[in-house]
Amino acid sequence: MEIKQIISEIKTKVDAAGGLNQVYFVGCGGSQAAIFGGYYLLNSEAKTFGTAIYNSNEFVYATPAKLNEQSICIICSLNATAETVEAVRVANKKGAITIAMTGFPDTEMAKNGQYVVVYSNGDNQVYSQANQAKSLMLGFEILKQFENYEKYDAAMDAFTKIDQIVANAKKYIDPIGKKFAQEYKDEELFYVMASGACYSTAYTMSCCHLMEMQWKHAVIMHTGEYFHGPFETTDKNLPIILLMSEGRTRALDERCLTFLNRYAKKVTVIDAKELGINVIDDSVVEFFNSAIMIPIEREVVCRMADARNHPMSQRRYMWKVEY
Repeated sequence: MEIKQIISEIKTKVDAAGGLNQVYFVGCGGSQAAIFGGYYLLNSEAKTFGTAIYNSNEFVYATPAKLNEQSICIICSLNATAETVEAVRVANKKGAITIAMTGFPDTEMAKNGQYVVVYSNGDNQVYSQANQAKSLMLGFEILKQFENYEKYDAAMDAFTKIDQIVANAKKYIDPIGKKFAQEYKDEELFYVMASGACYSTAYTMSCCHLMEMQWKHAVIMHTGEYFHGPFETTDKNLPIILLMSEGRTRALDERCLTFLNRYAKKVTVIDAKELGINVIDDSVVEFFNSAIMIPIEREVVCRMADARNHPMSQRRYMWKVEY
C-alpha cells in the first residue's frame, strides 16, 4: 500500500474516532534519528494536532497517557529490535493506529504493525526511499490530508531531487573525507554540532558512526546550546565537526562557525549549501537537511574507518553479548 493510501485509510478511522490528536514517532538508535525529520516537520508545521518523539523502551515503560485511538504511531526499526517491536504492541493495545517502518516485509515489525512502510537500505540504498525520506513522506502526507498543507507540491518535488543531490555531494565530499581521515584518525574525542532537522544527523554521526562503529568518544552539541556552557571547553586541540543546515536555523550554525574560526583550529565543516541542497524549494528545504546530510557524513567517517583499518561493521558488544 502506498503512503498516500495508508494515510487516507487512517484519516477515515481517526476522523470517526473524533479527529487526530497526536502523532508519535518511536524508535531507538539510528532508527529514532532517521524518523526525527518527520517529527521535526510536524512539530514545526502542524496546526491542529501535537507530536512527540520517544525512545522505544521509554515508550514501553513510560507510555504517554494521551495515547489512544486518536493517535498515529510511526514506529521504526530496520529489522526487529525487541523493544521497538514491543512499542508497536503497546500502541496497538492502547487503540492507536500503528505504522511500522522497517527494512524488510517479513520482520516482526511488519507482522505487528497495522500498516507497514518498507524502506530502502543496505549497500545499494536509494536515498529518496530510505527511512529518513519515508518518515518525511509520512509527515508531509499527514499534513496534506489532515490540514491541506500548502507546501505539499514543493515537498513532493524535493523527493525527486534527493538522489542526484546525494550523488553529487558524495563527489564533493570525497577530498574533505580523505583529509579528515588522515588528520583525525588518531583522535579520541569529537564534538559534532548541528541544529534543526540536522540535529538528528549529529546524533547519528556521534552515537552510531563514531561511537558504535569506530569506538571514538563523541559529544552531540546543539549549535543553539553551544554558547550556554559547552563553548568553555573549546580550544585549539579539540576536533569539532559542524554540520551546517540550510533554512531557518542556519543563523545558529553560522554564529558557531564565526566563533570556531576565532578560537578553534581542528574544525571540519560539512555545509548543506555546499552539498547542493538549494535545488530544493526554499519553502521546504530545511526539512530535507538530514536526508541529504546522513549519507554524506557517513562517507566522511568511512574514510576514517579505512585509514584506521577498523571496519564500520566491527563490534565489541552489539549482537555478541547479553545486554
